[in-house]
Amino acid sequence: MDDRMKELWKKVKNAGKTAGVLFLTLVFAAGCSQTGETLEGTTEAFAVENVVETAAAENNMENPAADDEQTAAAGNDTAAADSYADTAHAVQIILSVDDTTISGGSGASVSQNVVTISAGGTYQITGSLTDGQIYVDADGDDTVVLLLAGAEISNKEEAAVYVENAGLTVLYLAEGTENWIVSGEDTGSLASEGEADDAAEGGAVWAKDDLLIGGSGSLEVIGFINNGIQTSNNLTIESGTITVDAVNHGIKGKDSVTISGGTIAVTSGGDGIKSDDTTGEGYGVIEISGGEIQIESRCDGIQAETVLTISGGEIQITAGGGSGDTAVASSEGWGFNGFYEGWDMEDEDTESTKGIKAGSELFVSGGTIAVDAYDDALHSNGTITVSGGSITVSTGDDGVHADTELIVSDGSITVTQSVEGLEANQITISGGDISVIASDDGINANGGSSSWGWGMGMGQTASQNASEEGQSSSEEMPLLLITGGTLWINAQGDGLDSNGDLTIEGGTVVVDGPSDSMNGAIDSGSENGGVCTISGGTVLAIGSSGMAETFSGSSEQYSFMLTLSANYTAGSTITISDADGNVLFEHTSERTFSSVIFSSPELEEGGTYQITIDGDTAEITLTSVAGSYSWSGSSSGYGNYGGGFGGNQNSGQMAGGRGGV
Repeated sequence: MDDRMKELWKKVKNAGKTAGVLFLTLVFAAGCSQTGETLEGTTEAFAVENVVETAAAENNMENPAADDEQTAAAGNDTAAADSYADTAHAVQIILSVDDTTISGGSGASVSQNVVTISAGGTYQITGSLTDGQIYVDADGDDTVVLLLAGAEISNKEEAAVYVENAGLTVLYLAEGTENWIVSGEDTGSLASEGEADDAAEGGAVWAKDDLLIGGSGSLEVIGFINNGIQTSNNLTIESGTITVDAVNHGIKGKDSVTISGGTIAVTSGGDGIKSDDTTGEGYGVIEISGGEIQIESRCDGIQAETVLTISGGEIQITAGGGSGDTAVASSEGWGFNGFYEGWDMEDEDTESTKGIKAGSELFVSGGTIAVDAYDDALHSNGTITVSGGSITVSTGDDGVHADTELIVSDGSITVTQSVEGLEANQITISGGDISVIASDDGINANGGSSSWGWGMGMGQTASQNASEEGQSSSEEMPLLLITGGTLWINAQGDGLDSNGDLTIEGGTVVVDGPSDSMNGAIDSGSENGGVCTISGGTVLAIGSSGMAETFSGSSEQYSFMLTLSANYTAGSTITISDADGNVLFEHTSERTFSSVIFSSPELEEGGTYQITIDGDTAEITLTSVAGSYSWSGSSSGYGNYGGGFGGNQNSGQMAGGRGGV
């Protein structure tokens, strides 16, 4: 295939991919709808008769602090929940269907199975209340502590714990106790088959003001009506064992959600953990710094409307049934119409099924994250920054996707299944350990304007296309910049792909690229004015030769591309040595290949190097900064080099070895 035909095919292929991506965005980008469709493989229904035995009313507290003068600012997530529980002056509430008793102080009353708390203070709650409610209506600057010490509360019509007004409400889980809160009626199904009421509000625990959950006991929350735990303001979880099962969202803090500890398990028919307020700065925010979190959600696992920050904790998410339910596109399946051939999109719905999603910014600096998602595993409508932590994902679409910018400076990212591994308009990798398996491109810098030649074609710009799809867009020239880190890419499509510039200045990059002739191990946007250059680092990129592209002659570091006369299969070992026999690099291939691209700071002009593949050896002498060489000898692997080398605009010399490359 000559250079002109290569450029033409790249334009057609990129336009086709863009059309397919925009079409899929129509399908997946909408918020999670509240439908009655089933999500297989989630938790079993909870039966009311399986609740725990009521704990004793008096319990030893862990590190209690007695202070009648305690007041806490709303949304203060830095003070320990222990400091709020004033057990020395707690009002005792013993729940009973027929005869709830209140003793030890004022501030609480009972009428028709509703316990009303009208003043700040600590209220220790035990016993069982069926079809009743704990109702908090205190002053706007009061702190109300609901010390759950073996409490079972259910309500068929609305929230079982409802906070109408308070400065801060604390759910404190007493040490050694098990507590249970449920809204609605048991219909035999929850998130697995439940149907959320579109008009339903709140949750089994519903606070219209700030809510803090702590203590060392356990709490099981079941939301048959709508959500599990919900606040209209700020929600903070710092400790406790918390299990939530809800027909809609599991845990929702409208203004913010902050998790610093605890063991949390969520099964939800909507999003697992959610914050969606955008009315002011600092709203719609989720921050996770600790705890053990396990989520199985029908829709998004964790969703912040604005900023989502993860600095610690252990997080495990299965969203939308996981990647195993997804028809994964392969590079061979993209048709000229831009859609994946054989993928019946009529069966898809409009639910958002991403693992971790942020509306504007996603930061990961620590923690251990494992995501199995139907759609993107990590997604931001704006930027993603990874500066630490361990991320392992399997996805039916992109492993890590940012609409504008993706920055990786440290940590580890392992993508075990994806359509495209890492994707954004601007991608900068300066550190970290990255491993990607992709059925299309491994790392893809995409987007831009029609003046650079991408978009849907048909005379529309990328901005116009994105606007019609309700997406953000970038007019910047796409850039894939690698200055450090260790990367391994196994891709059926392009290994490293930029619709604009592709620049490598450092790091170690290994690409097991495509076996088909319509993709390349390295692909820059030369058709859009982009340039592929290298000035540092070590790169070995192997793949097919039909669309093979190497570094530009304007590069500062030497490289070579060797086009092979025969395909070598997966499992073949490639060894690159200098004239003295010192091994510069060695790699065992994961895919069939017929092209080898190599660059290293140890390469120099006039140097002679040997490339050995399963015993077949070629020797080349570098005469230019980006030499391209080929061999047209026998495909049996025992021919002589003869005159079958040359290739592209760069010249070089190749001396005969045993042949075969």
